[in-house]
Amino acid sequence: MINSVVRVRLLTASLCLIELSALGEASTEPGPFSRLYFDALLADSVQAQEALPEITRAGEGAAARLVAGGRLYVACARHDFVSEARVRAGGLMCINEYRRGQTLSPGDAVVVGWSNVTPEKDLALVRELGASGAFVVGIGPKSGRSATAALLSEVDVHLDSSTSADDDARRPFGGEAYPLISLQNLALLWAFTGEMTAALTRHGIMPAFYQSVLVPGARERNRRHEGKQLAHSPTIPPVPPGQLGRNYLVGLGCSFRSLRDEEAGTIDRVARTCLEVRTSGNRIHAWLISHFPYHQPGMPGDPGFFEQLEKVSGEVPTTTKLEKTLQSGDLFFFLGYYRRPAEAYQVARRAGASIVEVVVGRGDAPLKEPAPDHIIRPRWPYGDALVSVPNYDIRILPSSGIVQASIYWAVVGSMVAER
Repeated sequence: MINSVVRVRLLTASLCLIELSALGEASTEPGPFSRLYFDALLADSVQAQEALPEITRAGEGAAARLVAGGRLYVACARHDFVSEARVRAGGLMCINEYRRGQTLSPGDAVVVGWSNVTPEKDLALVRELGASGAFVVGIGPKSGRSATAALLSEVDVHLDSSTSADDDARRPFGGEAYPLISLQNLALLWAFTGEMTAALTRHGIMPAFYQSVLVPGARERNRRHEGKQLAHSPTIPPVPPGQLGRNYLVGLGCSFRSLRDEEAGTIDRVARTCLEVRTSGNRIHAWLISHFPYHQPGMPGDPGFFEQLEKVSGEVPTTTKLEKTLQSGDLFFFLGYYRRPAEAYQVARRAGASIVEVVVGRGDAPLKEPAPDHIIRPRWPYGDALVSVPNYDIRILPSSGIVQASIYWAVVGSMVAER
């Protein structure tokens, strides 16, 4: 007999399904480019839900290999896709990075992503994976290219990330689809992870997930789970197919809708400010959080407005580098994670630079001076995970990488549209 906790979970999932019908509706009000862009991402997240049977099939195939003793890998010709999948808050502990030339067994499973940025390298990688005999899940767009047709012939299951966006949503990016497709790749990656997890629960197994280390006690909690990445969990009931993947995609759609409805005006003002800085001959220095957002500058569709600060370990940039970089009239664009970098802001103010902040915060901490000139609120939840699994101790499947990257593209696209 189903217990009360599971009943609540199922009721919540049912409410999410009701919400889905509203999420599919595009905004009818005219407005800045960012509204159009988030509408396109929202439509793609709804489109992904239509592929849930195929996502479930991919998850079940991978789960069967893990149950039999195989290992799970992630692969990509570029590091952006891999960086999101590994050692990630809300992500799996058991996933490994595949490196070219590595030996796989037919009992292993691998998820490989592509976005048609490096088609020849993509094809060589997927052929190598296919030749190993491992179960291969391919995530990437279809196209008319012969290279893509060859890609599809090498994978066991293909999850299509082709965007349904019209030309207006791509025009500020020079017609490039990467600012949409790359995010859809990640949405499918996490939906697949949810469906693989559900399939494992139907075998009596629950894989271990990382909790964000910015949550108090998370580091200790993660250490306790590292030794049992795939554990038999009799307390976790079997999760039916489609539920976790759907709940993730609906939650992600809610973030896109909130950005469209609540933040488009701020993004438009930020775009104008950024243009004024550039027009006056000054520079925009961007610090983007690691994992996926860090890899966005310079990708197809990026007009090159922002100069990216070097990657450092940790959540905030070092003040030493900023002191040598920021000049009067510049703009410091901080696309972070949880914390506001107060010391970095002090450096910016002393230099005479303006500040744009994109950070979720905990919502309970008082604002500290100096305050940013503009704040874009990312609309993803503290804890950085969207989906509950009955009786599991944390939520799983993150949204921050996708949402933070979408804000980057919304700003640069709005700058082009404004110009």
